[in-house]
Amino acid sequence: MLSGIIVWGGAGLALDRWLGTQFIALIGVLLGLGVAIYLIIVKYAPPVPPTGTGARRTPRGGRPSQPRTQKGQR
Repeated sequence: MLSGIIVWGGAGLALDRWLGTQFIALIGVLLGLGVAIYLIIVKYAPPVPPTGTGARRTPRGGRPSQPRTQKGQR
């Protein structure tokens, strides 16, 4: 996270000195921070479960449960 802020902030600082402005370094720091946070979220987010109409859900044990029936019927 820190490296993104340093790299993009440094690029912004270089552009500031080259163009004679004073705001591009701040934009570079904020861009680096935003990209770093986005990459952390993408890396550590829980996986999205597959969606499908024909897929049966299995309980935590891994074996599918028996279909439920009315009382007394099999």
